[in-house]
Amino acid sequence: MKLIISHLSPDFDSITATWLIKRYLPGWSKAILKFVPAGKTYKNQPPDNNQNIIHVDTGLGRFDHHQTDSYTCATKLVFDFLKKEKLIKKKDLSALEKLVDLVNQIDHFQEINFPNPAWDLYEINLYSLIDGLKKILFDDEKVCLSVFPFLDAALLNFKNKIQAEDDLNQSLVFQSQWGKSIAIKSTNEESLKLALKTGFDLAFRYDQKTKNVRIKIRPDHKKNLSPLYQKLKEIDPTATWFFHASKKMLLNGSSKNPSVVPTQIPFLTLIEIIKKL
Repeated sequence: MKLIISHLSPDFDSITATWLIKRYLPGWSKAILKFVPAGKTYKNQPPDNNQNIIHVDTGLGRFDHHQTDSYTCATKLVFDFLKKEKLIKKKDLSALEKLVDLVNQIDHFQEINFPNPAWDLYEINLYSLIDGLKKILFDDEKVCLSVFPFLDAALLNFKNKIQAEDDLNQSLVFQSQWGKSIAIKSTNEESLKLALKTGFDLAFRYDQKTKNVRIKIRPDHKKNLSPLYQKLKEIDPTATWFFHASKKMLLNGSSKNPSVVPTQIPFLTLIEIIKKL
């Protein structure tokens, strides 16, 4: 039987360190979680003398950081070990580095330096929700097991963001009446969002698999997409075009409605249509 030992009332750092072990360390996916008072070890044993017991964030062992003032945390210590042992898949590495860096910042209360640190938005972030979960579940193991799927989701989000950054670097940038515009070929919806977040006025994503198109402008844009909607309806009336009530989104395809008819307008033709309007 393998045990992962962490401290009572686990925080974001200890939970993420435990998740890393269960996810990436061979033979530890079904390890049982146990909790001890902070700083203590399981049955007062030395922290690193049993190959079937791993202590994280407690016990002053190899995956604890409270014996030093170094800018590190249990999550980073576990990650560095897994990386050194080449136990992390290459496709996960960059995304995990982003996640681990954020966990380390939060474990050192660096969120006090985040933009507008008292903003209500932070109350629905994962690291903030853990405190609420403790008061609802009253069970440390249940808290950890509840957070693990969200860490899986965070890893996927970071991977999508990294892919989106690559997508934007390979996309076509042009000018339109809406301003700086970009045409993206990608199956990754995050690329469309990232484009608008990083300064583009208009972005459209062409999905190579489904042939669907999603076109958006910034929600604070002074113009709207009505001229483009009318033009595309005229050119390709059989396609399913959803024109959002805000007039800032023109969608031909959505995971919310998989039965839409994709447009027949080629990718490069769409760019020319948008440029000439």
